[in-house]
Amino acid sequence: MRLPVIVNQLIISFCLLMASTFSVSAQKIIKVDSSHVMTLRIDPSNAMGGNVADVFTEINYIPLETTDESLFGSITKLEITDDYYIILDRNTRSILIFTKAGKFHARIKSNEGKNAIYEFSINKWKKQIIFSKDGYKNMTFCDYDGKVITTAALGGETAKDEINTDDFHYFAPDKGIATHYYNDIDSTSKYYKTFSKSLILYGNTKHKVYAQGLPFKKAESKLDILNSGNSRGPLTNAGVDTVFFYAKAYNYSLFTITPNTIKYSYQLVFPLYASLPLDFSTNPIYNQKRIEYIEKHTNAIFSISNVCKPGDNLLFKASIYGSTKEDNLIYNLKSGTLVAYQHIQPDAKSFFLPISEDSWNFTGIAACQGGYIYTSLSSLAMFKADEENKENKDNKEIKNVGYTPALTQYFKKGSRKDNPCIIQLKLKDDL
Repeated sequence: MRLPVIVNQLIISFCLLMASTFSVSAQKIIKVDSSHVMTLRIDPSNAMGGNVADVFTEINYIPLETTDESLFGSITKLEITDDYYIILDRNTRSILIFTKAGKFHARIKSNEGKNAIYEFSINKWKKQIIFSKDGYKNMTFCDYDGKVITTAALGGETAKDEINTDDFHYFAPDKGIATHYYNDIDSTSKYYKTFSKSLILYGNTKHKVYAQGLPFKKAESKLDILNSGNSRGPLTNAGVDTVFFYAKAYNYSLFTITPNTIKYSYQLVFPLYASLPLDFSTNPIYNQKRIEYIEKHTNAIFSISNVCKPGDNLLFKASIYGSTKEDNLIYNLKSGTLVAYQHIQPDAKSFFLPISEDSWNFTGIAACQGGYIYTSLSSLAMFKADEENKENKDNKEIKNVGYTPALTQYFKKGSRKDNPCIIQLKLKDDL
């Protein structure tokens, strides 16, 4: 009499196993479209400069209100919504929300150590800020007032089809894109995931992967990657909420990522002096020696990041290990003009205030949205420039330039210790 029960249990177990196997194998594989690759030959040493008015049609300085509650160090990450600037400051491990006018709105705090906030995502469709501060055990969902809406438990490192990252780029209310890393995880390992050999992951709000793409070669599975300091990583918003750029490590390839496609769009070609070896990512002689190689070859570009495309201009950060002013570049796809962002000089259009600074924490282009690009400067750099303007009042151009009301108030009541100042810029299409 017990045999049918046992058989039924076996059948149920088998069905569950098959369902699990099917759900894993059902992940869609998005193939790379390589039919329209544009080769861009770029020599950073030939990058132009110019004045602000030569490069930009608009510039706006937005000082961020400084109070005891809103004070923070620097902008690690900047996200832009219709009404707010949402900022990650890793110095205070906080997420701060300011209005578009720079007024402080809210702050999401975290504790030290394991309970600190180091990253976040935003869902513009639901007006939510999402982050984890406990090792990806739970995701916290807050509104734009910084109030917790809900939390959701995650499966953790052993969940086979789950993304463990806070850097999730939403392109719809319930879907988004994230990146995976180069790894060498055996399929029998408890940490093996169904997407372990892909670099681009498509997931839902619970970070369950439903599609993947951009597989990497077996020879790339042991890449030791040196991340560029103060960069937005390999996956960035192109300037539209549903279009992203991905920069592949060590070979200067740029891919355009959309909700349904992955396109190999650009291949950057640099002069020999600025290039890594062609087989740098695959030749085993470089295994565990790549960072050492980069540290010795201080002219070689080792990372492309911060990619965006407002209009006909392709912007990116080309990082080298040595110090340079040619790392944040603007390439006009129509004319081939190359501009080094940090070569652009202040003029009357910028109130003779700078748009960059010589500082280790200068992030370059921090965001791109709605045809505008955004960066930020410390108040130290801003007040230093203001003092220099006052000392040069004999210069008629400087004398006749008046600050905006917001800048006038900022310099009148603020100090060098105030919060950073956001700069909004609009590039010319015909560089």
